[in-house]
Amino acid sequence: MLKSLWRQTAVRHSLIIFLALRLFLTGWAVVAQMVVPLPETADERIRPYLNQPILDDGATGLLLGPWQRFDALHYTRIAAEGYAHPEDSVFPPIYPLLIRALGGLFGGSHTTHMAAGIFISNVALLGLLILLHKVGSELLGPDHAPRLLLYFVLFPAGFFLFAPYSESLFLLLTLASLWLGFNDRLEWAGVLGLLAALTRLTGWVLIVPLAYQFWRQHLGQGAWKISPAGSWYPKLYAKAAAVFLPMIGFLLFVLYRGLLGLPGLSRIYAEYWFQRTGIPGTDLLRALQGMFGLGTGRAGEFTLWFDFFVSLLLLVTTVWAFFRWRRQLGWGLYAAMLLFFMLLPSSEFKPLYSFSRYALAFFPTFFLLATAGANGKIHRLILYPSIMLYLYFSAQFFIWGWVA
Repeated sequence: MLKSLWRQTAVRHSLIIFLALRLFLTGWAVVAQMVVPLPETADERIRPYLNQPILDDGATGLLLGPWQRFDALHYTRIAAEGYAHPEDSVFPPIYPLLIRALGGLFGGSHTTHMAAGIFISNVALLGLLILLHKVGSELLGPDHAPRLLLYFVLFPAGFFLFAPYSESLFLLLTLASLWLGFNDRLEWAGVLGLLAALTRLTGWVLIVPLAYQFWRQHLGQGAWKISPAGSWYPKLYAKAAAVFLPMIGFLLFVLYRGLLGLPGLSRIYAEYWFQRTGIPGTDLLRALQGMFGLGTGRAGEFTLWFDFFVSLLLLVTTVWAFFRWRRQLGWGLYAAMLLFFMLLPSSEFKPLYSFSRYALAFFPTFFLLATAGANGKIHRLILYPSIMLYLYFSAQFFIWGWVA
């Protein structure tokens, strides 16, 4: 069985890339912390361990300690305490529930929760790479798939895929939902979309590409013609219902928060993350001011320059996706809805907050880059800066520097 799996190109390429980067990041974290040693005491302002133990001894410190950063600590705290802290309640429950379940098998300590989070994310990442290779081979051709994986995992924020963040699990559920939906397996696509929405708030946007696919496969005939209700059959009703599951997942999370008596999501984002819902694109203007030292908060930061570049890349490739896949508009619709949702928040202090990390969800962007990279000069133009920024951003993360 293992031999048969190894013969599959998607599995072989994905496993090689995964293992190489997994080992490299372990060593790179050691180098980064040797160059910039971390203080032995916590500082909840610049190194917010959220009153959880610092893992810095022996094998635990080597393998887990460098990943004990930022959102990872929110997830482990939810796994241990539930939504006891209002600021944690913007993180949907699937990922911390999995951490709690797996970590609980080994005692339920902070150490086992961290180990469980890394294990879940890494298994999900390997599955994501295999699926991404398969989807890329179908959509672009098998020659482009290895390059697609390289651009994806070596994107400057790609190291987050290995971290105890919900990134890898969310992206696996999302890509699987889209792939199944575009192959007219909408029932399962809807179920995975529901799970994606219960993993990351942005999962609800899947309702749009899945609804379009339902219309295209079963209702759309000619100029937006809709089949009469009398021609429907039970399985078609099931597919129609499944389309709404991503939004239902989001609403279930909102309802659950309400039953716990937690403040609304908008209030939590405003109070703890300094973000409010505004006119889409407002943060682009604020970021542009900040890049030249005219704003507040992130003014002049290098990460702000990079986030602004990423936002332009996403805008261009989202439009490009509609022209590139005119017969498969679902990809463009997915990217457009995701981008709209990301541009809704507005923050005077943190414009384009975490854009480089959220960009990993834009599969059409990486499909298009993989196609363009068939040209050797473009390939080098994409890959070399990505590698350099990957090294810089991951090292910053390991020494408690804010990246995304």
